[in-house]
Amino acid sequence: MSQKDIRITELQTQAYEVLNSYFQAHEKQIIEIEVLPPAIKPSNGVLMQDGCNLGVPKRILALAFVEARKRFFEDDFQSLKLQATKILLLFDPEHLTAANYRKRWLKDLKADTTPEAQLLYRKSVKYEFCFLDSILTSPLHRQSKSPTLWNHRLWLLCLLMPQDKESVPEDVRADFWRKELSAVFKSGERHPKNYYAWQYARRLEERIDGLDATLDFAQRVKLWCCRHPSDISGWSCLLYLLPKVEPPSERQKLVREVLKYAIDLRSEQESVWVFIRTILAHEALQEWRTGLVSVLQKYAKELESDSEQSTLSALVSRSLDWIGTHGTPVHGSDPMAFV
Repeated sequence: MSQKDIRITELQTQAYEVLNSYFQAHEKQIIEIEVLPPAIKPSNGVLMQDGCNLGVPKRILALAFVEARKRFFEDDFQSLKLQATKILLLFDPEHLTAANYRKRWLKDLKADTTPEAQLLYRKSVKYEFCFLDSILTSPLHRQSKSPTLWNHRLWLLCLLMPQDKESVPEDVRADFWRKELSAVFKSGERHPKNYYAWQYARRLEERIDGLDATLDFAQRVKLWCCRHPSDISGWSCLLYLLPKVEPPSERQKLVREVLKYAIDLRSEQESVWVFIRTILAHEALQEWRTGLVSVLQKYAKELESDSEQSTLSALVSRSLDWIGTHGTPVHGSDPMAFV
């Protein structure tokens, strides 16, 4: 083996051990991980660390992955294999073998009914959410949109859900799903139009109880969408949620708020108008559609006289045409009646 090969092997081992030690020291915390650009070099040649913030050069991460893969397939001890899976999934979030190994480990812990195993199981589930948060909400473009990791999170959510939900206090359940939704929001900011994160939000909403919880969920999503108006995945999630909101008057209120937001800001975001036209054509708003469309028609007339708003005027006109073509008839009336 040449000196160059020896040096690479040593750096590979060092990269793995330093990164693994950092993960172990922060397993109870959500950390922020960033792959450093080539121009930024850590003083120790491996990592940059500042509390819960970690910077790692791509080359070092790749070397650590090679060493993790070697240890995962060669080590016989479960604890060592589990350590390796974290680095495998950090570098390659679609590494199904590593994700499935972590699933089997948690299932085995849950199946063991001894007090010691159950205590370890509860701690391990909590730490697994921390690990997933660390990858999914960090500024890691490919990892934050990983279908494998979001499916792993959904599997973990289902594993954690008790058979008897009433055994868990309502405020505890609410605090949990709000934290989960916050993770979706942050991941959506890291990777705009993050379909997999918003799909997780849909599945999360299906597992919460109570009409008030669904309304609160939809209101939080609406606020996020208004802060990120170009994100069609967020608006699509809100479209999914609105027909489930009760009482129906609350749906109308939410839609009216979005319509007012678009009009007041003179928004030219295509995503906003796709949402407005789609929800106004939906049967969930039949009772209030005529009134809401009237607001839109009035706005369209105002824009016609403003030559500087030709783009916005075209967006609003197309939205009205779309509603007229695709809108569900109001109690059997002509869908074109309000256009």
